[in-house]
Amino acid sequence: MEAQEYASSIEWNHEGEQHRGQIRMAYRVAELYRGELKFVLGLGWLVWDGQRWALDEKDAAINAVIATLRLSLAESFGDDKLRRDVAKCESAHGIEGVLKIASALPALRAGVHELDADPYLLNCANGTLDLRTRQLRAHDPADNITRVCRGAYDPEADQTAWATFLGTSLPDDDERDYLQRVIGQGVFGGVREHLFPVLTGDGANGKGTAYGAIKFALGDYATVIDPELLMVKQRGAGGPEMMQLLGARLVIGSETEEGKWLDSSLMKRLTGGDELTARHLYQAPVTWRPSHQIIYVTNHLPKVKGNDPAVWRRIRVVPFDVVIPEGQRDPKLPERLELAADAILTWSVQGWFDYEDRGGMFEPETVRNATDSYQTDSDAVKRFLSTHCHIGPSFKCRSAELFEAWEKWARDDGADPLNKNSFAKELERLGYVSKRSSAGMVWQQIGLPASEF
Repeated sequence: MEAQEYASSIEWNHEGEQHRGQIRMAYRVAELYRGELKFVLGLGWLVWDGQRWALDEKDAAINAVIATLRLSLAESFGDDKLRRDVAKCESAHGIEGVLKIASALPALRAGVHELDADPYLLNCANGTLDLRTRQLRAHDPADNITRVCRGAYDPEADQTAWATFLGTSLPDDDERDYLQRVIGQGVFGGVREHLFPVLTGDGANGKGTAYGAIKFALGDYATVIDPELLMVKQRGAGGPEMMQLLGARLVIGSETEEGKWLDSSLMKRLTGGDELTARHLYQAPVTWRPSHQIIYVTNHLPKVKGNDPAVWRRIRVVPFDVVIPEGQRDPKLPERLELAADAILTWSVQGWFDYEDRGGMFEPETVRNATDSYQTDSDAVKRFLSTHCHIGPSFKCRSAELFEAWEKWARDDGADPLNKNSFAKELERLGYVSKRSSAGMVWQQIGLPASEF
């Protein structure tokens, strides 16, 4: 069909045809590209690529206006008003005006809250998986999904390569199953468990290869953040780096320098399920309900203040204790695991199903023990008492003398230097009491090796 005949066959929006110039053309763009283009405040234009709504990085919206003008020009034979309307838009300024108007029309406009809104839909390479029904169906622009996995969901996929690798790096069956349930949280688009899993162990143990393979299989749903985002810093959070979390399901923080302090407040915020607000550069702020599961992968456990129960309800240490002998390391393993993306994605989804079927995470003993050890090591005052003091009913110590010993120990250890009041509160938290005496305030059941009291 020739362009003129095709244009004449279109039933244009009656409301739009009452207008002139840029408004008329904007309505025509909306009529032609409904279901192909979408504008979201704070993100800009999105384009449907056959699998998901992707950011318009190739000026599809501009080209849509140009195509609409070309079609309208073909239709304008014998219609001077339409020809003049087209002429008013045939410039960079005119195209920009059409796009600005089109971005406000209901047919093309969407809010951030409408994107990836169903946490139970996982967009796989071979279709959209409904985690409720466990059924796969065709990709659909009406789902408003912006992400897609590299891997396909295929319960029949050969998992030999992945299972062999995991069996070597995590030989404990219970710990391996637990990790699968952790990753399963990263295919669900909501915050069901307030978890901060930490994968740790000396190098050459496979944890980096594991998260790299999982990230590859999950495609757009997985993102790696700068680990410094999770560490204590001077500036506030909410800038462009936080926008990485929008729509993500598995967020990975990998490595940081030894001796860094975990930003406990931010960690609780990012794992708590409350709404987050951030913005891209030169864009309006965006507020959304989080959809992600964070995992932290490191050789060096970050420092954590040991007295916040909300922190320790979240932290779970998954130890990678096996060290692969140098002669058994395979430099091509990451490439081979990329070829197993279908199996790894399916394994991840099965982790979610296992979590749902069990009704919880059910940490194995190895994870509980590693987490307890981390918590004990992170409680500086508790470590000070156990390594530097005598504890028992017969011991006493002057408050000033004990605090002086604490200050010296904290400097040598690199612990958070508490002031007198904070130190006293920590001792009280641990169940110790102080009493007034002729020698001043005295802590009961605590003694120092060199104390003369």
